[in-house]
Amino acid sequence: MRMRRREFLKLAATSATGAVLFTGCGSIGDANPEHEFKIESPVRNPNDLLYGRDNWYATAAPLSIGGYGIIVRVFEGRAKKVEGNPDFPVNLGRSCAKAQALVQEVYHPDRIGGPLRLAGQRGSGQFQVIEWEEALGQVADLIRQAPDSTLLITEPLNGALGAIVEQFVQTTGIQHASLEPDERVVLREAMRRVFGVDTLPTLDLANARFLLSFSADFLHTWISPVQFARAYGAFRQGRPDVRGTYYHVGPRLSGTAANADRWFPVRPGAEGLVALSMAQVMLEEGLVEGEGAEPFFQALGLTPEQLGADFAPDRVADAAGLTAEQIRELAHAFAEQRPSVAIAGTSAAATTNGLFNLAAVFALNYLVGSVNSEGGLILNPASPLPDELPANRGGDPYSQWVNIAQQIAGGQIRTVLVHRANPVYSLPPASGIQDALRGAGSVVSFSSFLDETTMLADLVLPDHTALEQWGLVVPEPGPGFEIVAIQQPVVNPFVNTRAFGDVLIQIASQLGQALPWPSQEAAVRALADGLRGLGRGNVEAEQPNEYFVTMQTQGGWWDEEARAEEASPQAPTAPANPEFAGDPGQFPFYLLPFPSDSLGYGEFSHLPWLQALPEPVSTNVWGTWVELNPRTAQDIGVETGDVVRVVTPQGSAELPVYVNPAAMPDVLSVPMGQGHKAYGRYAEGRGVNPLELVAPQAERETGALAWVATRCRLELTGRRMRIARFEGQFPAFQLEEFPIIQVTRPRT
Repeated sequence: MRMRRREFLKLAATSATGAVLFTGCGSIGDANPEHEFKIESPVRNPNDLLYGRDNWYATAAPLSIGGYGIIVRVFEGRAKKVEGNPDFPVNLGRSCAKAQALVQEVYHPDRIGGPLRLAGQRGSGQFQVIEWEEALGQVADLIRQAPDSTLLITEPLNGALGAIVEQFVQTTGIQHASLEPDERVVLREAMRRVFGVDTLPTLDLANARFLLSFSADFLHTWISPVQFARAYGAFRQGRPDVRGTYYHVGPRLSGTAANADRWFPVRPGAEGLVALSMAQVMLEEGLVEGEGAEPFFQALGLTPEQLGADFAPDRVADAAGLTAEQIRELAHAFAEQRPSVAIAGTSAAATTNGLFNLAAVFALNYLVGSVNSEGGLILNPASPLPDELPANRGGDPYSQWVNIAQQIAGGQIRTVLVHRANPVYSLPPASGIQDALRGAGSVVSFSSFLDETTMLADLVLPDHTALEQWGLVVPEPGPGFEIVAIQQPVVNPFVNTRAFGDVLIQIASQLGQALPWPSQEAAVRALADGLRGLGRGNVEAEQPNEYFVTMQTQGGWWDEEARAEEASPQAPTAPANPEFAGDPGQFPFYLLPFPSDSLGYGEFSHLPWLQALPEPVSTNVWGTWVELNPRTAQDIGVETGDVVRVVTPQGSAELPVYVNPAAMPDVLSVPMGQGHKAYGRYAEGRGVNPLELVAPQAERETGALAWVATRCRLELTGRRMRIARFEGQFPAFQLEEFPIIQVTRPRT
């Protein structure tokens, strides 16, 4: 809806210098803006206001948690509360605990207050304060000396910051690498091979009748939990005459799996095997039409004869850990309760055959006609401005990080710049990255906190937090159509930090190589004007400033008509069996690390709100534990709270036992996220990082780290400790009339 000229003039001065009030809906949370569009903004920058009332500003969550739209309550210049933007199509008013904790990041007591220079030995944590101009000059000198021997390590980037980094890399001639969880690397390759797209998918659960997840923790940690949780609510309760059915196949009863109608526990790495066996049943029994068979077989490089000969349920049941009848039940449910959709991820992607697991599962959607169709898997289009506004640059696989560590150690890479990535913590010790950085020529960090990698830096140029800077973010995954979220500073910088994009622009200027924009905000405005040039989307305004302000008030730009084209397989992924490090005779258990619902892979461990958020199955907080099946615990003589030593071919760690009646007998699950040796008072010295126990196994085709490819054993220590948890000190037990291993409901 168009704003009135008088209203636009009222806020024009504000939009040139700061954030603009959110006005996309009538009342917070109604998600149904039917009233006249109004903007209310004084002349001064709103984060300087000292009024006795609060204001709400629309901005974007970090890309690491989905890049969805949020609104922030600001009272007298301080951020107080984060909620979901009720107008933003990805989340429609919903948010997650990680978004709520963004406020804590702004006012964190351990936040770096300004530029630092190393004053002692590397790793000592001894730094001295320096001025910004001196820090910028030193970084520029390092790049000037050897640009081709300089490496920039970042998190996956897109949007405005991605455009700035891309221009900086091209202009200066330095190298660039991205670090993200390796299971995402496998997922991106699966999307390219099975569907021919570079974007991650979304799910039309609101119109689906049956959902089948293979280990994907989509309600808590898998790619976009807020978007999927909102859709899952509609899947279960959004239709008066339909309640969607959800089956989960995987080796652990996660918080997501606990929501399923049925849980089918399988051995780690067997997800793809089960998917192919389901396909064999559906095709042999004529449960699916023939037109979906061709792309299915293309995606797997199989013939119908090979599928029938090698993957019948009776042939694969033992290897998968299911019965042949259970596989047939899965096949019938998936084929008969349409629209149905199948997804795979998290631990299914973290085995040595992870790409095959994902390819086999996602290809099932071809068989039931659920690719880009109502109630199915929806592919996302590319960026609306592919040449100017880059889509997500995915992470590099573990094999590449081993190569990078070798280049740093060998002197081919002399200067390392690191932004919002912590390779020392996120990569296993076998990668060699910690020793390499310790001996590197120069290390520069742009972190706001002294994490493990920043502790090895010679210079620290701290970045703004997400609530303090400008940006355009392409949410990943999107809602099935083109969309861009706008990020605006809702408060002034709390300490003496600068936006990373501004720092790169200033360094390039000192090198005599100016980038196309004078600042990060200017880049955001220029790219937003490019969206205006498309002449479509939700924002209706002719003048650049009016257009930009309207984007600010609504939280972004989107075009519901701009969707992905038809999909087709691009390369086959042959079936493969998982491999595990460790002799089964010496190491009888599978080690199953899993990302924490609140701490992720450890990137949020510095925030106390998230440390105190209970893990949904165990309710444990503030630590690390190992989950044991009751029979396994009884056999070795331990109970909840006993400390055991978990031993792998790579190392060992002492952890308290949590007896979980839903744990598989031969699977030991350990949460990720803890075990930091730095990263502030709330993260340091708590628990264990399970990646230190993981053998350096790689996914066979992508080279990604296979963090579910290690066997282990248990040793008694004779010690006990109390686990901090919300369920109290009584052991979990199963009610006879309410079994928790398999949740069922009457068939209709």
